[in-house]
Amino acid sequence: MGNPLERLPYNPNELERELKEFYISASDDEISQMLEAIGAQKLEDLFSHISDNVKFPSTPDFGPHLKYEELVEHVENVAGQNKITTHFLGEGLETYKVPDLVPYVCNIRGLTTAYTPYQPERSQGTLQTLWLYASTLSKLTGFEAINASFYERSTCLYEAANTALRIKRNTTTVLVSKGIYRGDMEVLHTQAAHTKLKFIEIPLDDKTGLLDQTILRKEMESRDDVAAVIYSQKNTNGTLEDVHGLTNLVHEKDLLAIGVIDPMLLSTGGLTPPVNWGAKGANMIVGEGQGLAIGPNYGGPGLGIFGIRFNQEDKLSIRQTAGRYIGKAKDNSGKEALAMILSTREQHIRREKATSNICSNQSFLATLAGAAILARGEEGMKAAVKTARENALSMAKKLTSFEGVKLAYDSSFFNSFTLEIENIEELKIKSRELNIIPGAFVGEKHLLVTTTDIQGDDELQELENLFSAVFSRGAETTLPELKKEYLRADAVNLPNFKEEELKKFYDDLGKQNVSPDDNIYPLGSCTMKYNPYINDYAAGLPGITDLHPECPDEYAQGSLRILYETQEIFKTITGLPGLTTQPVAGAQGELVGLKLFQAYHQSKGNAEKKNIILIPRSAHGTNPATATMAGFESKKVNGETIGIVTIEADERGQINFSQLEEMVSTYSDRIAGIMVTNPNTSGIFEERFKDMADLIHSVDGLVYMDGANMNAIASWVDLGKLGVDAVHNNLHKTWTIPHGGGGPGDAIVAVSEKLIPFLPGIQVVKEGDTYKTIRPEKSIGSFHRHYGNFAHKMRCYTYLKALGSEGTRKMAAVAVLSAKYLYEKIKDTYPTLPAGTEDVPRMHEFILTIKPETFAAIEAAGTPKAQAIAKIGKLFLDFGLHAPTVAFPEVLGMMIEPTESFSKKELDSFIDVLNAIHKLINHSPEVLKTTPHFTPIGKVDEVGANKLPILSEDVQMLPNVLENIVEPGELTAMNTQALCEKIVQTHQQRV
Repeated sequence: MGNPLERLPYNPNELERELKEFYISASDDEISQMLEAIGAQKLEDLFSHISDNVKFPSTPDFGPHLKYEELVEHVENVAGQNKITTHFLGEGLETYKVPDLVPYVCNIRGLTTAYTPYQPERSQGTLQTLWLYASTLSKLTGFEAINASFYERSTCLYEAANTALRIKRNTTTVLVSKGIYRGDMEVLHTQAAHTKLKFIEIPLDDKTGLLDQTILRKEMESRDDVAAVIYSQKNTNGTLEDVHGLTNLVHEKDLLAIGVIDPMLLSTGGLTPPVNWGAKGANMIVGEGQGLAIGPNYGGPGLGIFGIRFNQEDKLSIRQTAGRYIGKAKDNSGKEALAMILSTREQHIRREKATSNICSNQSFLATLAGAAILARGEEGMKAAVKTARENALSMAKKLTSFEGVKLAYDSSFFNSFTLEIENIEELKIKSRELNIIPGAFVGEKHLLVTTTDIQGDDELQELENLFSAVFSRGAETTLPELKKEYLRADAVNLPNFKEEELKKFYDDLGKQNVSPDDNIYPLGSCTMKYNPYINDYAAGLPGITDLHPECPDEYAQGSLRILYETQEIFKTITGLPGLTTQPVAGAQGELVGLKLFQAYHQSKGNAEKKNIILIPRSAHGTNPATATMAGFESKKVNGETIGIVTIEADERGQINFSQLEEMVSTYSDRIAGIMVTNPNTSGIFEERFKDMADLIHSVDGLVYMDGANMNAIASWVDLGKLGVDAVHNNLHKTWTIPHGGGGPGDAIVAVSEKLIPFLPGIQVVKEGDTYKTIRPEKSIGSFHRHYGNFAHKMRCYTYLKALGSEGTRKMAAVAVLSAKYLYEKIKDTYPTLPAGTEDVPRMHEFILTIKPETFAAIEAAGTPKAQAIAKIGKLFLDFGLHAPTVAFPEVLGMMIEPTESFSKKELDSFIDVLNAIHKLINHSPEVLKTTPHFTPIGKVDEVGANKLPILSEDVQMLPNVLENIVEPGELTAMNTQALCEKIVQTHQQRV
């Protein structure tokens, strides 16, 4: 095999952080110096303020760490345990050939590792990629507004249904065709449980395989609570719906039409775009975009495509939707820019009144989908669809010529068709003998065959040979006609670019962002640590990328091993006995937790009574938004409070325990649970967490711990002893999944014994040397069409193996040490928030503010106090860095989290920056009026961008990439005094 490092597509010896043990940049000597600076002797001292009763007595053991060479060989071996074979799967996920540009863009670290573009001046690269995604999807669909993505198709459908209820007020019901993928249907029902949203399934006609319009019409006419109808252009059995007749029927009843599309099939030569369905077109669209961008990856990360009409006839419906939108804007000099707009609908602003709890989305998948569409261009997209169609026609004709094999439905199809097979069991046996998956076996006698451009002549011949081995030849049959009105009448007219041109373009976009590869990325509560290259290498191995999620378990032994070991390792790290790997984001993990709470209370007959959720005011916005989404909507019923009750903090910045006791006394057995972030968003460990848990448990409530800040306590605090019933971990924070400009995130949820019977999705069990999947007996259902963001689970697994038991504990300790060291060095310069908590121990993060006299000087120089902190955040961009988290959870605060990824030398340089900024805003506060000064664009006018939203454009040429006025690397290398002088000078030139 040779040296495993020689097989890597990069040289780890050339990467500053890649070969550091546990990816900790600080040397042992630097760690000793930092310990001495804060008055500690050893890493264990950092946790001395936490009771021994809730800590692990020793390091939780899940195995030793692997050295780099061992790690390369290990992930290759595990990936090799998957069996990649010819398949014709596509019931829930269709995949196409991946353009060469996609893996190239996957290696542009400025795009993969950057945060959500809340700072548009330092995020134009990400914003531009998302703009291209929205604009290309707009060309394919005809829809004016495409959001920046949801998790995947099934959760996207749920968001669309909720949007319909908000648009059509005083409604509660959505009718949904049984022609959608069964995995999507399960997710809809899972998420709707215990909410006001109800789904009624409309069956398909047994003979035609199409939606039974007689039953649909009857349901629409007999109910007055219906908001919308969901139906697929291409049903899960492959038949094509009469989308024109259906859409007209839905609109005739003044309901909303939500169409499920396959974006690839909307290419030139494909199916009619949803804007042209019927007389008026669909109102909303939902689709799965994973196949546009990447291979099957055992089901994820996916890409939930959502679109809504935004035109002269309907400008308001978009404001009832969820998720992010990218819009055109101008900076303070009039230069054209991009920004996230319409954000006042989102959880970080509206909290329990938000339209959704979504935070991390699938941003980087959207980036890749846009890139892949541009790489294919008009001709490539057209060719892919043509091949998919021709393959389907060829195989349908050949396979139905065998005795005992016929089309199950006499209806039009495009690239998928269902066969009715008399001797299907023998076909199953022979397919495994010949190592081919002929499609999805659905029902007792049906096989769904899907073709795309991944099957060539050899694969088509394999499928024909399989049938030849089981069935006798008969006469050819006539296939149903593909109706002309089902097909696209015009060309999409996508542009065609050269690959090298696109590579340079995306490289240039990456340079507009900053990365934790290069310097401290101080976003508090976001854990912007180093993302190891080897994690991406592992996730990109063919055994991982090419495995379809609908293959039998015996083909997926490597992937199931990854899920199993990840499952067991996190049980060890958290101290909790149950776990699900299905969630794809922290916010979704929260929703899983509350749905588990509801299932537990329902099992005891208390579902209706348990209608109170307690949440601290300092909680992440996702917590109250999640509670609302789960069904704990805040309201008064007969004078009685229902839903969310807010807990305040005490003088130590922790939950006010006296107030909590009063609440438990007041609401008593109505309390369903409590959601608490620990350590909290001030970086303070909730010292009475165990007492709080005991109090909640005394009224049969349950305890949800938001694990967003797990980087501070992993393998130190036993969450079982702490009294936690459910906790999520953000794998894109603590466990090194790259943020991707806003996603995909990823998560796990660990639970106490009492919630194990209700866990969602699959559990992986090991029997001898074989891994199998099972469903818990009382499972609440599913939160993903398949198994979650599997490729990210591979990244996480690789990181866990690199850390081992010892490394996990040291990682958390050095993260805390780095924050404590920064805090010790800067707390006398910047006041601390919450006020009066200066001497309360901080852990992984802390909140700073400025003194009253500094606020006064800033106001006198022309910047209102309410804008001061946000403007100071922009000043960090002038030093070549990303801003801290500003105005959360304290309106006048900046939250800073250094992580364990940076050396003492780098932390000292950051301290120099903090001191320089302090001096600058006191001596020259006027610079805040024009900051930032060196980014490609100046301060963006986001207010103006929201007034007249522009959400897409006809892309015919690549947008102009604006250059940095000064490169971030140059800025970080400059002497801070000289840089301050340059900032003042630039300000003076601008005014």
